[in-house]
Amino acid sequence: MKFELFKQLYSEALEGKNLELYVSERGWQEWMDDYSQEKIKDILNTIHTLANNNLKNTRRVSRAEFSRRYHIPIRTLEDWENEKRTPPIYVKMLIDYVQFTDYLNKD
Repeated sequence: MKFELFKQLYSEALEGKNLELYVSERGWQEWMDDYSQEKIKDILNTIHTLANNNLKNTRRVSRAEFSRRYHIPIRTLEDWENEKRTPPIYVKMLIDYVQFTDYLNKD
C-alpha cells in the first residue's frame, strides 16, 4: 500500500475513535480490489489500532530492538512511553507506516 493511501486511512482513523464505525464507513474503494473482504477488514483494523494507540502498545519487538531498528534513542522511547514527551504526529505516522508495511508483507 502506498503511503498516500495509508496517510488518508490513518488520518480518518484518528478522526473517529470507534473502530466499527471507521471500518463500516469506508465503503468500497478501488484499492480494495486487490484484497479479500477479510483482509480489508484486517488492514483497516490494523491501521485504526496503529493510529489510536501509542508506540508501546503497537510495537511488536522489544524496546531495545525498536530503538535499533528505527534509530530512536532508548531515552526518547522511554519518554514517549511514560508520556513525558509526545512524538510528533508525522514521526508516529511514519513509524506506524513502516510497522504496517512489515505486517502487510508478512503474508
